[in-house]
Amino acid sequence: MSVAYTSDVLIVGAGVGGLSLAIRLARKGWQVRILQEQVSVPPRRRPEIIQPAGLQALDELGLFAHLYKQDVTRVETFHFRRIGGRPLCRVDYRALNHPYPYALIALPQQSRRAFLDGLQDHPGVQIHWGACLTGVLRRGYRIVGAKAIENGEEREFRAPVTIGADGSASRLRAMAGITTHVKRYPNAFVGMLVTCPDSMKVDQTVHYDLGRGEILGCFPCSKSQLCLLFMVPADRAQERDGPLLKSLKDRIAAIRPELAEPVSAVVGWDQVSWQAPVRVRLGTWVIDGAAFMGDAAHACHPHVAQGSFQAMEDARVLADALQDPRTGAENFSARRLKLYEQFRRPIVERLQCVADEYAWLWETKNLFLSYMRDRIFRSIGRQPALLYKVAATEAGIAPSPLTFMERLQALGLCA
Repeated sequence: MSVAYTSDVLIVGAGVGGLSLAIRLARKGWQVRILQEQVSVPPRRRPEIIQPAGLQALDELGLFAHLYKQDVTRVETFHFRRIGGRPLCRVDYRALNHPYPYALIALPQQSRRAFLDGLQDHPGVQIHWGACLTGVLRRGYRIVGAKAIENGEEREFRAPVTIGADGSASRLRAMAGITTHVKRYPNAFVGMLVTCPDSMKVDQTVHYDLGRGEILGCFPCSKSQLCLLFMVPADRAQERDGPLLKSLKDRIAAIRPELAEPVSAVVGWDQVSWQAPVRVRLGTWVIDGAAFMGDAAHACHPHVAQGSFQAMEDARVLADALQDPRTGAENFSARRLKLYEQFRRPIVERLQCVADEYAWLWETKNLFLSYMRDRIFRSIGRQPALLYKVAATEAGIAPSPLTFMERLQALGLCA
């Protein structure tokens, strides 16, 4: 190997979590290197919802203005209706007692751009674009860095602590030998970026249309564009060379006729994103010399729309848990890093449980369950206390499942 790099911390993955951690550590004066396999930020045709708690986290990082100045959309209300037009429920963030009583809808590349703009104030952070991870470096049982191919040459990146922030299919996690349990959900989501019809420009609102085994989400992501998410069985991915795209467009137009003309402009799969949700749980988030965060540690179903915020929360807690690298390797032992996991793991696993309940109920094909789902939505919409709890969970302020009594209330079985 002709080149070897050293730094105070090595982060694998330049997503929201890895970049959040880099900024927080750079503020402490740490030297940070980030390995990112992609050579640039790829465009994606799916919405990214920055929830109120996430906006507060962005403000703490000094990045809120970087995101807000882009062509993003502020939304305060989320409307749910039965396919066919019957209203079910409206969640209004303006009822929340929070500094940011709204969410921002952006494209993933816009939120990443906000972080990269913010990093310009931190020269101690260096991103190695196009660095493909090939292995980990060890000293005994301790991880002391990683190997990656950069510009056609394998190089060593050494650091007292290595952070895995490389997503739900984390290569670093596999190379480190972390026991991983992955749940694959039966449904996937296709994303389309289309021109927003005039009738939907009036109210900057997120719309969900729910049916038996069908979900269509409409997200205003700019002044003129609408992001659509349409649920399809995950095993239909193999049909993408056939007439699947046309059948999806026809069904979207049938659900919302005003979208017929916008979706007609989508003529190929290169204009469509495919997202197959997974849930990730690890045997441990930390080992000697390494820790995992974000989707690499706890990927969650996107129905709760909190991936970005939870990754930023990981970064906040982990940055506080990491001690000055000059004071000794013991600061990066599994025993010390475990404090980070012990604080964060219960929170995200509660959220994963909420997301699993949403996926089970929202996506059901069962006639009786879909009837009960609609009843629950309407009942929650009539009860301010339940509606507030649902909003607080979605907003990331106080995510928690409904209690047994609240479930009875949601079913309309007790007051």
